[in-house]
Amino acid sequence: MRERLAARAHVGLLALIVLTAFLARTVFLWRAVFTGEGVNYQDSDAWYHMRLIENLTHNFPHRANVDPYLGAPAPTVAVPLLFDLFVGAVVLVLGLGAPSPRTIEVVGALTPPILGALTVLPVYFIGQRLFDRRAGLLAAALLAIAPGQLLARSVLGFTDHHVAEALLTSLTILAAVMALQAETLRTRLLRGGLTGVMLSAYLMAWSGGALLVFVLCAWGVVQYVLDDARREAEDRVAPVLLPALGVALLTLLSLQDRTLWRFAVQMTSVAAALGLIGALAGGHRLLRALGTPRGALVAALVVLSVGGVVAFRLAAPGLSAQILTDLQRFRPSSTAFTVSEIRPLLFMTGTASLWVPFAVFGPPFFIALGALGWLGGRAARTAKPPLVLLVVWSALMYAATLGQNRFGYYLNLNMALLTGWACSAMLAWAWSAPARRPPRSRADARRARTRNTGDPDAPRLWLQIVAVVVLVAIVMVPSALLARPMAANNLGLAEGYRVSLEWLRDNTPEPFAANDYYFARYRPGETLGASYTVMTWWDYGYEIIRLARRVPVANPTQAGAETAGRFFTATDEGEAVKILDDTRTRYVIAHAEVPILPRGDVVQGKFETMVWWAGKNVGRYWETFLTKDPKSGQLGPLVLFHPEYYQTLMVRLYVYRGGPYVPNDTTYVVTYRDHANGDGTTTKEILESRRFKTYEGAAGYLDRQGHTGRVIVGLNPKESPVPIEALTRFRLIHESPGATPAVRVFEYLGYRS
Repeated sequence: MRERLAARAHVGLLALIVLTAFLARTVFLWRAVFTGEGVNYQDSDAWYHMRLIENLTHNFPHRANVDPYLGAPAPTVAVPLLFDLFVGAVVLVLGLGAPSPRTIEVVGALTPPILGALTVLPVYFIGQRLFDRRAGLLAAALLAIAPGQLLARSVLGFTDHHVAEALLTSLTILAAVMALQAETLRTRLLRGGLTGVMLSAYLMAWSGGALLVFVLCAWGVVQYVLDDARREAEDRVAPVLLPALGVALLTLLSLQDRTLWRFAVQMTSVAAALGLIGALAGGHRLLRALGTPRGALVAALVVLSVGGVVAFRLAAPGLSAQILTDLQRFRPSSTAFTVSEIRPLLFMTGTASLWVPFAVFGPPFFIALGALGWLGGRAARTAKPPLVLLVVWSALMYAATLGQNRFGYYLNLNMALLTGWACSAMLAWAWSAPARRPPRSRADARRARTRNTGDPDAPRLWLQIVAVVVLVAIVMVPSALLARPMAANNLGLAEGYRVSLEWLRDNTPEPFAANDYYFARYRPGETLGASYTVMTWWDYGYEIIRLARRVPVANPTQAGAETAGRFFTATDEGEAVKILDDTRTRYVIAHAEVPILPRGDVVQGKFETMVWWAGKNVGRYWETFLTKDPKSGQLGPLVLFHPEYYQTLMVRLYVYRGGPYVPNDTTYVVTYRDHANGDGTTTKEILESRRFKTYEGAAGYLDRQGHTGRVIVGLNPKESPVPIEALTRFRLIHESPGATPAVRVFEYLGYRS
């Protein structure tokens, strides 16, 4: 009876943890997401997923694999279909085959927190199978309240496939652990097939799914090496990985869209892993039969790997280059570095900082790292396959996240498991520690009896209290405090921006000849071309597709980013309109978030990313000078703007609304010299600064004094130091409501249909 009650309490506690995970992802954003104007999704990619889901519900089960709203010719949709297909199927069931737009929006918004809460369950079962129930419960509880990328990608309205990746990853690892713990070969093979089903679903949900294939393959290699060193006769890898990879290969061949971006990479990874594990299985058996010395398998592995890589490079140079390009993402270029999720974890803020992991993940990042080292040593000594799998998986996720912080939504799983084990071990030690040492002599015993007036187990009780306090105060509370603002961070569209996109949809002509083409079924090679496009920065392309139902020049795949960057950073109207003619642009949207403008206590914007994508130097537009503080006399930084910044199309469109600007007491001339820094670089040090009522006065001063070592600059990014001419081929047709419009929309007067 007691065991039954304990089991019920255990199940109830697990259910409470799942509920907590769901509430943490919903309650703080409920009003921000569910608004009177519609669902306000929490990420740019979420808007595009909802566009795909909407189209799918009109053409079920056919999800678009090309999309003319992404540009012409219609490019392939980069996202596999499983996530959208799942949400679309749920929508159709709940809508009885004819769901309303509101039903589609609500189900799409609720899917991420539901999947995020369900991810707690496989993490619990992994912890329970690898360690014990307590470790499983602690891992589940830690994941439920964990800050980091998984939380950010599973909140209400963040309708993206990343949360599905995390859930399917945990299910794949759980199935693999179950297979490794099977007592019979038949059961192991069956569970290996189940691992393949989970892995297949993962590959169908993310084009970069080769990552998990690599993890499983890496575990297989490490396990074979350890088993060879221990002279282990049983093959503990092939019965799990061969059926898993075989099922995954068959799934890709039969169900995966072959036009999918990275389809060839997925196929290559699974086929190569299948070949490698098969070869190692055969080599392991052969070398054991031949009685070869230890290390022979490692030597064979090196020869096999080098030979395979060389043969692949020679046989498929194009595919090899594509794989190398994907790997280069872990060393982001200057343009890729402008995408925040691609930055290495320690460089998330733009500069290296060891504080970042704590700010993102809290104490579990470091606790789990220590636990990983401890368990890694145990795995090397014991070579137990489930433990080796956990260690290899966790080590690779740490490496991936340090390379690109976006992989933190995988690392959250590992940190929960490792920290859960560490906390469980601490509690087990506190509960099993002896109450007190036995007395060494009769005198010690008499003194102990004299002092002991309370519970004889008091020392143990105090140890248990300390352990619980450490768990709560050092692990749980900091995690919850960090998670709270993340769970409440509203990344949705400003109300004025949504109004403007709906205005654009209602007040501009349809870009396609067919009526209601937004919901049409698209087939490769048979899509219509848009009659015109909308020039915008790439960050905002998906919202324009979903809400305005227009075709942006650039979108968040970074397609068109270079073109948009060249347009918005152009200082010559003739150069800019040539770009518009080449892209058949009819409307231009200038966003408030892009120019460098005062925003609260700071001056910031996305303009610098445009400069990088355009292949230009930021120094053309602004520089950081050194100036002396009048009180302390110390040199400090001062950002000054060059005339070219104010002359760019972005500033002229958004700040000056396409009109002229005449400087009035905003023109400065600074005299400077080069200041040598300690790192070998130089910075311009201001020797003198003069302010002029008019630009003409400043220009005359420069002509008299000479231009060498002097330059005209602006101090305020909204106040040009030089005259700005009105744009002649742009007409302001709309701006968002509010004191600071979210966007200003212009019509290009030179557009020809």
